[in-house]
Amino acid sequence: MKKHMLTVIPLMGFVMIFYIYNRSIYEYIIPTTTTQGMDSELAQQSLERIQKVHQRKPQAVADLDPQFIPKSKLKLNTKKTNTNFAHTRTIQTTKPPRAKLQPVDDIDWVYLRTMPTYNQSEDVLQSEWWKAAAFLEIDFNKRPRDYKCRKLRRMGNWYLCQDKPYRIEKPCLVYSFGIANDFSFDDDMAKLGCEVHSFDPSMNAEEHVRNTSVTFHPIGLSDKVIQDFNPRHDIYVTNDQKWNMMDLLTIMDKLGHKNRVLDYLKIDVEGHEWAVLDYLITTGISSRIRHFSLEYHIFPDWPSKAMYPDLLRTYKNLKEMGFYKYFTGLHPLNHTPRRFNIQADVCYVNKKFKA
Repeated sequence: MKKHMLTVIPLMGFVMIFYIYNRSIYEYIIPTTTTQGMDSELAQQSLERIQKVHQRKPQAVADLDPQFIPKSKLKLNTKKTNTNFAHTRTIQTTKPPRAKLQPVDDIDWVYLRTMPTYNQSEDVLQSEWWKAAAFLEIDFNKRPRDYKCRKLRRMGNWYLCQDKPYRIEKPCLVYSFGIANDFSFDDDMAKLGCEVHSFDPSMNAEEHVRNTSVTFHPIGLSDKVIQDFNPRHDIYVTNDQKWNMMDLLTIMDKLGHKNRVLDYLKIDVEGHEWAVLDYLITTGISSRIRHFSLEYHIFPDWPSKAMYPDLLRTYKNLKEMGFYKYFTGLHPLNHTPRRFNIQADVCYVNKKFKA
């Protein structure tokens, strides 16, 4: 009897060790692949054991959508598991496709998570128009200036950088589009000795020369010539009007400036600027513009939200053309879809300017 006991006891001990060992492996493997379909209490107990073994907490970075992880944090072709106690979600941390919203800097996807959402639905927050608008606002509000101007001057309601490479001196040519009866910028530029031309068809004013030598033209700026253009109604246009619209090269030719340099081009045309920006990029005239300032507009109903990714690409392409911003003034914002509004004043110098 004693001999049998001496034989059985070690055998039972070996079986128990083998059982415990296999059970620990089973419990370790299951949660790292998936716990879907498991009892939630069992899954929680298993994950708690794992955390005690490794003496660590679940990684917070796994809770981020991979599209918001900076490039420096990405490990391509690897997988991470979000060890949520209720269930496990396996995510792929390869760089996600973002063709519709290119070019976008990786850090912008991180900034996007800090943007105010105002309790918008997930459908809105994940839409292309919302993200594109957010990236524009991020660039206006969070990104540092591309160029640090050392000799910044206020000219009426706009700014001028008088650093040596971009200094404006007589003789100089200035075009100012969008006046709304405020000639303060135009008059100050005329005091520098510049030839200044002001344009605004919404003022119902005839062509004339001001006492500051500024010449006013009732012409609107577009990407093409349009006669009898019927503008949309806004705070400046409250009734039906007919405008004469021209593209920039046509205006320069009309005024005898076909081969001149534009020392300063200022545009504030209430949303029409987006078509003009594409025109400046595609025609190549941007290389003849020394300074460029404009007010960006996105109104609740115009341009259409489907166009926002295109607007973002146009905005980003300006830097490729050589325009480096040295001043940004952000207007009050509204993030609700029905009243969505972004407006910002931006001043650039042209690093690819060719006299």
